This record gives sequence, structure tokens and C-alpha cells, in this order.
Amino acid sequence: GNVVNPLEVIEGGANKKAKPAYGADVLRLWAASVDFSGDVSIGDGIIKQVADSYRKLRNTVRYIIGNLHDYDKEKHAVEVKDLPAVDRYILARLSETMKEVEQAYDKYDFANAVQALTRFCVSDLSNFYLDTAKDRLYIPELAHPRRRSCQTVLKVILDSLTRALAPILPHLAEDLHLNLPEQQREPGSSSSSSVFENRWSVPEFARDEATDADIGLARLLRNDVNKVLEAARQAKTLGASSEAEVLLYCGDGAGQVRESLERLAESQNEVDNLQYLLLVSGVRFVDSEQGISGTPHQSEGDTETGVKVGVQRYVGVRCERCWNHFPETEFGISKEFPDACQRCVAALQAQNGPAIEENSDAVAAHAA
Repeated sequence: GNVVNPLEVIEGGANKKAKPAYGADVLRLWAASVDFSGDVSIGDGIIKQVADSYRKLRNTVRYIIGNLHDYDKEKHAVEVKDLPAVDRYILARLSETMKEVEQAYDKYDFANAVQALTRFCVSDLSNFYLDTAKDRLYIPELAHPRRRSCQTVLKVILDSLTRALAPILPHLAEDLHLNLPEQQREPGSSSSSSVFENRWSVPEFARDEATDADIGLARLLRNDVNKVLEAARQAKTLGASSEAEVLLYCGDGAGQVRESLERLAESQNEVDNLQYLLLVSGVRFVDSEQGISGTPHQSEGDTETGVKVGVQRYVGVRCERCWNHFPETEFGISKEFPDACQRCVAALQAQNGPAIEENSDAVAAHAA
């Protein structure tokens, strides 16, 4: 008849290529995401779409737990007041999302809970926060403050997502719970316990209007810049975004926008800096539209921020470790690693000890 066998969705059909095994969590995710107040549809195409959504959720939390292997909350946690602006921004977004999920669960509105969690994992985390966090998770030494601050945030996010996903995706939530390192478990929790023994809680992180405005504007600017970067890639002008320098013209009536972006551009913590939020090697403001007219690629038509964007190749040297581009004076600090930028040399020194010999001439040139 016109039915779908649940066991066939979970275990797969006779032809595994045509009807693969999706597992019970995918079927549960479909059941939670449909609007049961109207006609409910199901079929191979719909289940495939649900499986894609499930993979996005799973890949997000897998990436997070993979970057917490050396984190110990008791030793490495950073106070919220000491976190960079982008960290405080994402924690506020997490708090808002968890409140939305809690309200949806209270009303048995599972579809809205799924939408809120998917939106947070895909839009806020994968497309923004985790994308910009790669630099500080992989480049500095393990104990660097900007890496520990990111891990502090990731641990809070992971704990919240594990709780929020458990009612809908219990197998995924149990996998997360069972694979947590012992030093990251809650008091009284162990690898033999269940995720459902943890108490439900919603983290409370207040939204700061100034931070929200600055980072929110940066997210919109990323969309504008990425469109121009994609055009540069298509034209073979650039490969990776780290090869680019971005020129910005804010217009005569956009003083507040420029002020906000300049505040980020002047940040010294290598986290909130506009360069690292845009994943490029340089950002420069120009005072007229003619300032970007000479760039090979420019924004066309209206932009989300109202800022005109120009993209050109960054004139500098690529670091062979982090692949970012810097002025030539950033290099030659270490005789052992002449092709590494200053921050990569610092990371290598922390990893290998002070035996790395410094190039005194290069150090002097950089200081000058």
C-alpha cells in the first residue's frame, strides 16, 4: 500500500544503495520536524532531506567535541567577563536558542524545537562562529588564552546541545555523553551513566547591545565580502580567502557603520579583529568610492550592510604554517623556522621549548 515501513528507514531495504539504512535518530528527527496539525508527508526524498539535516547537526557537535580533547574546565575555563566579544555574542545566542527550545518542549512543539536547534547549529555555529574559530583553535599553542576562551565557549555549547538534542536524537546525545573525557563530566556523572540522568538547564548569558550590534554587522559584512570573494575565485584571481585584502567604503551617511567596523578592525586580541572575522589577510577603509574602483572585484548593486566592497590580492608573504599572509617584516624571526610568521614562531617555541634560535637582525627589524 501507500506506506513507508519504519524498519526499512532504520535498517535499509534489500538494495542498500537505493534504500540506505538511516538509523532510528533520522526517523525520530522526521517525526519531530513535521507539522502534525496538517497532512504529514513522508517518502524517500523527504527522508533524504531529513538525513542531510541530521548530518549537519551531528557534524557540528562532532567538530566541537573533537576540539575539547585537552580541555579541563577546572584548570582552563575563562571567566565570561574576560571572553572576547564574539564569544560573548555566541553565548547570548545560545541562551536565546535554549530558551526557545525549552518553550517549544513545554508546548510539545517539537517542530519549532528542531528548527531552533538547526538554525543555531547551521547559521550561528557552522557558518559563522566555528568557521572563524579555526584560526585560534589550530594556530596558537595549546594553552594560549584565545584558544582556551574558545574551548570554554565550546564546552558550554556542547553541554547545552547535548541536553537539547536528547529528547529527539537520544542515540546521538548518548554518543556525545559517553565520549566525553572524564575531566569534562559533571559532578556525579560517569561514562556508565546516561545523558538522561543530567538535569535540564538553560544557560543565562545576557545580550550586550553594543556587542550584538558590532558582531551582527560583521556577520552581514561577511555575506557581502564572501560574494565578492566567490567572484574572485571564479575568475581565478584568488584561491583561498586568506590571499585577499578587502577594501571597504562606508559612504558619507554611514558614519555609525564605519565606526562600528573600525572598532572591530582595531581590536588587538586576534579574535574580534575584522580581519579574522572575515578570514582575510587585510582590511582597509577608503574615503571614496574611487578608492575601490581600481580593485579587480567589487560588490555589485546594494549590499546587506550598505558598504561597498572591493577585493584584491594581498601584497605580502604567506606563512607556511598558518597560510595567512603578512608583511615581509613578520618573517625571519626564527632561524629554524624562517618561513613562519611571528605568531606561528611563538606557538612553535611554546611547543618545542626555548631552544629555537632567534634571528636577532629580524627581531630588531620587526621591533622597528
